[in-house]
Amino acid sequence: MLPVGSQVQLVDPASKVRMQANLIGWGEGECLMLTQPTRGNDAVQLKKGLAVIGRGLHEGEVWGFRSTVLFQALQPFRILFISYPDEIEQLSLRKSPRIHTKIEVILTVRKHEFEKMKDDPSAPRGVVKNISVDGCSISCPFRIEVDMPVFISGELPNGKVVENIMGFVRNAAREHNENVYGVQFESKLNKMEELKEFIDLATKIIPKTGLGRKKV
Repeated sequence: MLPVGSQVQLVDPASKVRMQANLIGWGEGECLMLTQPTRGNDAVQLKKGLAVIGRGLHEGEVWGFRSTVLFQALQPFRILFISYPDEIEQLSLRKSPRIHTKIEVILTVRKHEFEKMKDDPSAPRGVVKNISVDGCSISCPFRIEVDMPVFISGELPNGKVVENIMGFVRNAAREHNENVYGVQFESKLNKMEELKEFIDLATKIIPKTGLGRKKV
């Protein structure tokens, strides 16, 4: 299931009306809880029993499902309850394998000297949650604006060091009380040999994640 806070597009297949909402939570097998759906700047009220199609995008994967409106609560908060989907279709948009990781890195908006900063407890750090040769998802305690350049350095699990890999922040989200940023690497400006070697090795050891189409 999409993480809490993800934006979900709801579509009424009969009227073709498209609405936006955010996922608040779910009870597995019971319901999904969403914020009040909106269309433009207007709140939308949905009737009980209305069939809807839901779509979401997270970390390069598109999620799709069919559901039915259970009810909308007005107090103490405006929340939409829809039935838990019988099937959730998941389709990857990524061209390259992506490896789930927990790699601590130095993260700055300008080039830095990794050897000088790696032992400095005050250095700006982040954690790479997953990575491919095209980009990564990284969490950090400070804010970075979308489209800003970033430089990432760190030691990979195979012992190789990558230094000042340049990328651009393409999206930002708030997940589990942390800032999570999607970074697209600028491959023409980077030396990617060490990273490619690590990913090639990792894909032989761990199952590939987010590849192809599956139903969950």
